[in-house]
Amino acid sequence: MISKKGREAAAVLTPGSAPVRRKRVNGAMTGLAVAATLAAAAVPAAAQVQGSHGAAFGHSSSHHHYLSPLQVTSAYYNSYNEDLAAAFDRYISKDLVLHGFNGPESREDWIKGDLEIKAGLNGFKMTVLDQIVEGDKVVTRWSFGGVHTGTIFGIPASGREVHLSGISIDRVVKGQSVEHWSEGNFGVFLDELRGETASLE
Repeated sequence: MISKKGREAAAVLTPGSAPVRRKRVNGAMTGLAVAATLAAAAVPAAAQVQGSHGAAFGHSSSHHHYLSPLQVTSAYYNSYNEDLAAAFDRYISKDLVLHGFNGPESREDWIKGDLEIKAGLNGFKMTVLDQIVEGDKVVTRWSFGGVHTGTIFGIPASGREVHLSGISIDRVVKGQSVEHWSEGNFGVFLDELRGETASLE
């Protein structure tokens, strides 16, 4: 498991990878070692990390270098504070299997609902609190909030500050989330929107 603040495994050069001047270089093995070292250094670290279902990088038949599961989910959740719709199209598979707050839902309902929430909260901000990686799955603990100034799910603006927090799991294959689970305090969030809980202000 890797925390959010951790970094993806980078290419590790062998101790003998630094160039050493010698009067003579003998044997084919030395040439192969140098070639392998240069090839490893030329491939970006991001392209060398992939989930268990991804393509093997560096293979002569592969022309695609995918982001790692952690890079995909980090970029996606950070996009809630930027261009969410574009990131959704890029990082969420069109063949997504979705397990939402209320059980299986559609990919279209997910993005439609999240865009509606974002538009209805003034000062909207998503914060990623933790991310943990296990193979091709990433667990993300997140929280977002803002001031309820627009209609959300048919609930008119209340002017209240509201928050939603949860934990999501994404299974990432070839640079996209292909399966997504979410758990959170969605009921409390709806109560806050309706003014049925004590104000957080």
